[in-house]
Amino acid sequence: MSVLDRKELEQSPLADLHAIASEMGVEGFRRLRREDLIRAILNEQPPDGDEPPERDRAAEAEAVVEESEDDEEPEPDEPEAEAAEAEPEAEAEPEPEPEPPEEEDIRTGVLDILPNGSGFMRANPFAHSRDDVYVSPAQIRRCELRAGDEISGPVRPPRRSERYPSLVRIDSVNGQDPEPPAERPRFEDLTAVFATERLPGPDGLDGAPFGKGSRVAIAGPPGAGATSLLRRIVTSLGGGELEPVVVLAGVRPEEVTEWRRESGITVAGGAFDGSQDEQSQVAEMAVERAKRAVEQGRDAVVVVDSLDALPNGVARRVFGAARKVEEGGSLTVIATVGQSLEPLRVATTRIVLEGGAPSASSGTTRADLLS
Repeated sequence: MSVLDRKELEQSPLADLHAIASEMGVEGFRRLRREDLIRAILNEQPPDGDEPPERDRAAEAEAVVEESEDDEEPEPDEPEAEAAEAEPEAEAEPEPEPEPPEEEDIRTGVLDILPNGSGFMRANPFAHSRDDVYVSPAQIRRCELRAGDEISGPVRPPRRSERYPSLVRIDSVNGQDPEPPAERPRFEDLTAVFATERLPGPDGLDGAPFGKGSRVAIAGPPGAGATSLLRRIVTSLGGGELEPVVVLAGVRPEEVTEWRRESGITVAGGAFDGSQDEQSQVAEMAVERAKRAVEQGRDAVVVVDSLDALPNGVARRVFGAARKVEEGGSLTVIATVGQSLEPLRVATTRIVLEGGAPSASSGTTRADLLS
C-alpha cells in the first residue's frame, strides 16, 4: 500500500476516507470529524511496504455503501402538484348539513306585578304554579306593562340559583306590538258615567235596573238563596260577548263544587277554609284584568261570592272599580254582600232577598236604562 499524503486525503470524498479508515482498522471512525479522521488515518499508516491486516471484506463493502448513500444528496421532492397527480383524488366528503336552530319555548300568560317592581307571567292568572315565568323590572318598565296585561314571548329555563324560568323578551302585549303606544288610556283617568245599556237577567229580575257598568249588590241573610240567584244571573250573562269571571271567597266547599260544574264559566278562588290572602289576590287580579279590557274599549264582568268575606280595603277596591266609561267600555261587578251595609250604600243596583223571594230596587236609576 502506498504512503498516504495529507493533501490527497483532504481532497478525497468522505466515503473514501471512511473506506481507508475501515481498511486500516481505525476504531470509531464513523463518529470522527473530517480533520480528526484524516489525522487518525495518518497515525495508523503502516511503515512502507507493509500490508494492512486483513479485514472482513463484506463489512468493508457494507461500510462503503452505507457512507456513499449518506453522502448522496437527496433528490428534490416532487412538486405538490405532481404528487397530487400521482395519487388518486380522494372523494370530497359532503359538508354536514347545518343543524336547524333550536325552537324557542314561546309562552303566553297574564302579568302579575309584585311590590318590588318585578313580576310573573302566570300560566293561570288566578293561581301560582311552577309554570309561572319571571319578568324583570326592566322589561316591565320598558314596555310600560300593567298588572293584568296578557304578554307572550320566549322563555329560558331556570339557572342554577333560580327557581323559575325567565322571560327572554316580550313579543306581544294584549295581542299587539310590545312597544308602548303613544297614548295608552289609564283606567283611573277614564270618565265614569251611569250605565245606559241593560244586561240580560234571569226570570224574576226583569225589573232590576242593572246594566253594563253597574255595581250590583245581592243582600240577604244566610240561607236566603243569594248564591243560587247569583248563579242564575251568571248563566243568563254567558254565551254572548260577555265572559264573566267568578271569584269565590269564603263560600262553602259544596258551593265551590256547584260553581265549578257550571260550563263555560271561569271560576277562581275557594272556600272559607282557604287562605284569605290568596282569595284577595285572586279578586284583585280579576279586577285588574277587567280594567285592561275596559282600557281597550271592551266590556267586562266580575262576579264575587261573597264580597263580605274579603278584607274591607280589598272589597272596597273590587266593588268600587265597577263603572261605565264615557270613552267606551264598561266594568260590571255583581256580588253577594250578606248583610253588609257599606256595599248596599254604594251599589247602583240593590237586590235584597227576604225569605227566598227577591225584591229589586235601584240606588240610582236612569230613564234610558229602564225603558
